[in-house]
Amino acid sequence: MSPTRGRWTSLPLAIAYIAVPLGTAATRFFPGNQQMAPMVPWLILAIIGAFIALSRPGSGSRGGTRLTGVLFFLSVAAVAVYAPDLTGFLLPYFPYIKELTPLIFLLFCGLWAITCGLPDRGDLQHYGGLLGLLMLADCAVESFVYQTVPTVRWLGNADVLAGMLLVSLCACVQTEKEEGRDRPGQDHTWRRGLIMAGLLACLSRTGLFAAAWVVLCFGRGKLLGRTAYAILCATMLVLSFFLPPTTSDAVRYTDYWLWIEAIRLTMENPALVFSGFPVATPLPIEFPPSISIIWETATGQSSFFGIHLTQIPSFWLRLFFAWGAGAPLFLLAFIFMLLSRRTTRMGAGLTAGLFAQGMMTPLLFDPAMAVSISFGYIIALASPVRDNPPAKHAPPQHPRPHPPTRN
Repeated sequence: MSPTRGRWTSLPLAIAYIAVPLGTAATRFFPGNQQMAPMVPWLILAIIGAFIALSRPGSGSRGGTRLTGVLFFLSVAAVAVYAPDLTGFLLPYFPYIKELTPLIFLLFCGLWAITCGLPDRGDLQHYGGLLGLLMLADCAVESFVYQTVPTVRWLGNADVLAGMLLVSLCACVQTEKEEGRDRPGQDHTWRRGLIMAGLLACLSRTGLFAAAWVVLCFGRGKLLGRTAYAILCATMLVLSFFLPPTTSDAVRYTDYWLWIEAIRLTMENPALVFSGFPVATPLPIEFPPSISIIWETATGQSSFFGIHLTQIPSFWLRLFFAWGAGAPLFLLAFIFMLLSRRTTRMGAGLTAGLFAQGMMTPLLFDPAMAVSISFGYIIALASPVRDNPPAKHAPPQHPRPHPPTRN
């Protein structure tokens, strides 16, 4: 059971949907174009969550719990200061820790829900609407500045932003039959409109495809309106191929090429389907001259150093390269098993849309996207807390007369 909602409950969503995109846009105007470290906001948030957990009374001694937390932080600080060689000892294991990023963020969201309360669909709709408004403003300003429709956004990767908006869109597909704690007062038409408009403004091809699929199959409203939005998404997807080529288009070409290379490597060595590739070394992929130029344009790194797992943008492809085909198949089977236990339109929409998004986007390997997806699934699969029915007035009960005692 998660605690009651508080002022900290929706803070991770505020950081993912608002603070990170605005911070990314701000770094583009600083000298040297410094990129914001992606993990810093979440490390700070984890520390905040730890202090919130220490300040709450537990089932045991409150003072003992605080003392344990303080000793833990002091131990970590002492190791960092007095045992710096330990970092060098753990350095070979860092690549494996990075490949466990999805599990780490899922655990983080679960612990946050236990400590500070679980956000609801209204939170996802609220911050999704704000992000959709930011995307519309970004598209309008960049179109005015560059005199063309931009495909590379100041707010960040358009495919990642579209994935976050897709999670918020899935939070809008709830029907009246789905009762529970997240039902009352969370049908905000204007927020849903901003989310749908923001998805169109992203011009993400995978985002447009997934949005059309989710709205058409799981969305609210009449079939005619849902079909019109799906057709509009398909039209925007086709028009995106006629935009001026940019760096993001080069990234898409490398995505397609990596999928082809994955099929080739699997056919040459079928055993890799079960074992995956070494995590700490570059992948055994050779660059053709034409792809080498595209790779350097897209990533800004030389092809001489090869391709590492952290440079693969596709979530499903990265899982396959790191752990073999068993990892993505197990993850999909686990999700379908959970959905079979509690079937909701939100869960079905998330699975359908994010399966398509995972072909070209990092999904759970991107911190902001991982937080939105993890909370989305936790909300969709959580057991509803039904409203307690009003207590009926029980008929007055008269005390039963006791039999007289015999002397």
